[in-house]
Amino acid sequence: MSGPAKTGRLVDRSIDLDLTGPEEVATGFRPYHRFIATFEGAGGARLRQQRDILRVGSVVGVLAYDPLASCFVFIRQFRLGAQLATGEGELVEIAAGIVDPGEDVETAARRECVEEIGVAPRALLPIARFLPTPGVTDEHATVYLGLIDSTDVPDVAGEPGETELTRPFFVPVDEALAGLTAPFPTSFANGFVLIALQWFALNRARVAAFVEANR
Repeated sequence: MSGPAKTGRLVDRSIDLDLTGPEEVATGFRPYHRFIATFEGAGGARLRQQRDILRVGSVVGVLAYDPLASCFVFIRQFRLGAQLATGEGELVEIAAGIVDPGEDVETAARRECVEEIGVAPRALLPIARFLPTPGVTDEHATVYLGLIDSTDVPDVAGEPGETELTRPFFVPVDEALAGLTAPFPTSFANGFVLIALQWFALNRARVAAFVEANR
């Protein structure tokens, strides 16, 4: 029997492991690979895990913010996974997408803003890095705050070459942040939106300084 748990640091860390793969399980919208990971388990015994991983890689998201209008620009976009999970497939989202091969993350963030909300941000502030679903995919996300002019935002956007349709819309800052304290469940379920808004709510002074520095 092991001893009691100890105080630790809030830091991810690497471990020593033997990794075999990838073995292709299927191909489709994203590659699907099988791996076998073997590493030290309880009492020093070797623990073997077979896992099938959806390969997504680096993605970006941008919380588009117009400080003059005191509003955010979100989009509505159809997501089949959401439709299957909740029956509400037209999600509220921030501009987001995959980083192309050879593309740096900030360039991808600017490109996704142009494609999904129709305007480029004049400045970007990195606000969070996280793993949306590490149990089933290698997707890792970097989210930015992007300063934009909402008067240039169209009502329909998206990248036609990707069969993408997005519908941008505005929400006043105070109304959006009030959604974080609304009774359970919230009226929007996208994790990128929740994380970005929570960061904004906790960092109003930092946001104000960023806006002032990028007038």
